[in-house]
Amino acid sequence: MEYRPVERTGWNVSALAFGCMRFKDEDSAVEAVHKAVELGVNYFDVAPAYCKERSESWLGAALEGLDRSQLIVTAKSSPGNGGVEIGEFQPNRGFGIRAADDARRQIERSMKVLGVDHLDMYQFWAVHSEDVFQEGIKKGGFLEGVLLAKEEGLFDYLGLTTHGQDDETLHYLQDSPCEFDMVTIPFHLADARRVRTVEYCAERGIGIVAMNPLAGGRLARSAPVLASIAEELGFASLVEPALRFTAHYPGVTAALNGISYSNHAVQGAAAVEKGPLPENVLDALRKRLDELFANVSLKHLCTACGYCGECPQGILIPQVLEAFINLRIPSLSEETRAQIAALTREEEPGWDPSLCTACGECQSRCPNKIPIVELMAEAAQSWPSKTL
Repeated sequence: MEYRPVERTGWNVSALAFGCMRFKDEDSAVEAVHKAVELGVNYFDVAPAYCKERSESWLGAALEGLDRSQLIVTAKSSPGNGGVEIGEFQPNRGFGIRAADDARRQIERSMKVLGVDHLDMYQFWAVHSEDVFQEGIKKGGFLEGVLLAKEEGLFDYLGLTTHGQDDETLHYLQDSPCEFDMVTIPFHLADARRVRTVEYCAERGIGIVAMNPLAGGRLARSAPVLASIAEELGFASLVEPALRFTAHYPGVTAALNGISYSNHAVQGAAAVEKGPLPENVLDALRKRLDELFANVSLKHLCTACGYCGECPQGILIPQVLEAFINLRIPSLSEETRAQIAALTREEEPGWDPSLCTACGECQSRCPNKIPIVELMAEAAQSWPSKTL
């Protein structure tokens, strides 16, 4: 495993970082973490809301018996709701943490659930709007409590996570009352627009953790068109080139991959260890992906992060959005229409976008600012019938 130095922390961070938002159960979580550590992964990112509020406890179970001095464990919370709005107080999910005292208690809560007496880094999580940023930095607010906890030795370094574009992220970094040691941003083959942020941080010794290296799992799907692109370029799937692109992009410290099972850790470590993609392969891959997404706005790509929550009408929001996107890609359209029709015939719940009442609850929580209500209305107009 390759390790990258982070000047501001003194850490050497593994090129593959472990995102703890896609665990399936405790046993597989423990197995996956242990395998990742065996392969040299040393950076773990967790949050209270992940895995229906069980991720911290599952990571805690996995940490038992491991040498904590060799690992970097980071936790986080936010004054926001995971999207662009200020959140209601939900300590069990890590949202709406707005008062200094509550922020400190939130840190202690995560430490208790994780079973640790110290965190390596704590993060100002989900800074997806100016409202969330201003709420977090106000006097007597979230960040004040976090910094007091840092002074008391509860954690060592401060991080920031955001889905914002360059202008927003640079504003958060430059106009915060305190400095951040590491920043976590989306950066992947389907959306590598945040180059200025990467360059800014690299120049200042700030670590860059690139989340969603597989575009929220989209580049790892078994869709025939993706398999065809991978085969054409000599890969078993797009997982390897996607991870190699992100992990080895100049200035990126680590690719933060959501790992569910131990074989994902094996696959990810093997990919990253192969080094950067040859320039000719990268050029060909970008050309094919540009063609693929020609009819799809990157702003509409759901990463299946789950922050939108459960729809009051029972709609499976990430799954329906993905299917709607695939309907608009010529090479995927026919297969997708057949799949939707089959699900409808079988009366599988959650696959009917026409049930959307435009309440906007999901949209207000979406960190990617996807116009979910609008897309659901469009999907309802073009949705295949069960008689297809």
